[in-house]
Amino acid sequence: MDQARRNLYVLWVGNFLTACSFSLVMPFLPRFIAELGVTANLYTWSGLIFSVTFLSSSIMAPIWGNLADRYGRRPMLIRAGVAISIVYLLMSFVTSHVQLFWLRLLNGAFSGFIPSAVALVATNTPEDRVGRYLAILQTGMATGTILGPLLGGTLAELLGIRWTMRVASVLVLISVLLVIFLVRERVLGAGKARTSVLSDLKLAVSNRRLLALMISALLIQASLQSLQPILSNFIPTLAREGWIAAVTRSLFGEGEATDFVVGFVFSLPAIATVLTAPRLARAGERIGFARLLSAGLLAAGLLILPQSLVQSIGWLILLRFVFGIATAAVQPSVNAALAEVVHPSFRGRAYGINTSANNLGSVLGPSLGGWVADAFGPRAVFVVTGLVMLAASAWVQRMLVHGPEEPLVGAPEEV
Repeated sequence: MDQARRNLYVLWVGNFLTACSFSLVMPFLPRFIAELGVTANLYTWSGLIFSVTFLSSSIMAPIWGNLADRYGRRPMLIRAGVAISIVYLLMSFVTSHVQLFWLRLLNGAFSGFIPSAVALVATNTPEDRVGRYLAILQTGMATGTILGPLLGGTLAELLGIRWTMRVASVLVLISVLLVIFLVRERVLGAGKARTSVLSDLKLAVSNRRLLALMISALLIQASLQSLQPILSNFIPTLAREGWIAAVTRSLFGEGEATDFVVGFVFSLPAIATVLTAPRLARAGERIGFARLLSAGLLAAGLLILPQSLVQSIGWLILLRFVFGIATAAVQPSVNAALAEVVHPSFRGRAYGINTSANNLGSVLGPSLGGWVADAFGPRAVFVVTGLVMLAASAWVQRMLVHGPEEPLVGAPEEV
């Protein structure tokens, strides 16, 4: 087995464990905030505490990306994993939502395990395999996102959210150990050039296609994360079909098992991603990842709008699963399209900048979603999200599918 494939397999497991740790905790964060005593403006506080991590991460990601191109992505993986593990452990001891806010801020400043894994695979894989390997890597994150809410819901029911956070800390630490002992990296000589974050940003925004990808990433992430502050408190307000009540009774007795149901609903889009992402990646190689991205956004926008009308959990389950099939085409397409327009020596910085765009979307989405939910009700968030996705699809069509070809960004003569 060549090193590129070994890196892929090990980082697949690392991304799986890291994503699992994240989704062990995040779907239940609004309910934890309520347990800490927050009653007024609960959705707004949930949005702020969820999104503040991405605010600090968006500031730091280009800096980490610049260091990654100089010294390698592997040290960034280790740094991020150790920091995340420590923060999850500390979160399990908080006594107020203000303490949780500051820890989430700190978590974002030192995070970046999954983006670093993406950048390492993108820069240490033969060019003819990059798109396929990135799509496979995405399924590791998606699989973790499936099992995380299910395991987190079960642990929260049995042990409570604080012990769930401690389990998440251990999972990330295992990812770090795997990277230390099994991942090897070839740092490109051209990537060791000393550049400033400001010059990297100027170079990125000067390219029409790369700028379009960054804006697309921001809009996509804002849409996908806008529901995070509301779902865990919205789902319990829906009626339960008989089969759902029968399943929860068989697993947990006569209790409501609300955390488990919330975790299951959260996992559905990721289940769809795992089932369909490899096939969609092959389609992207045939028709172009920009076209696949636009089609995925269009379908996702159309599928999220009717979720604003559901009255029962069963209908939400169906729509969330089909929505997940559409979004399975989205994030891998952004990563693959980015690899197509950026020179390998600039990819660490490009993925760092792209992470900042993603994180800004993760700031705007939950913050806006929480405010809209408090002001107009949680159902309005589905409508706003669907319209943003439709707008993003049109943007991709105009700027990427029908946009002009440009030279690779960050080729050695440009750096």
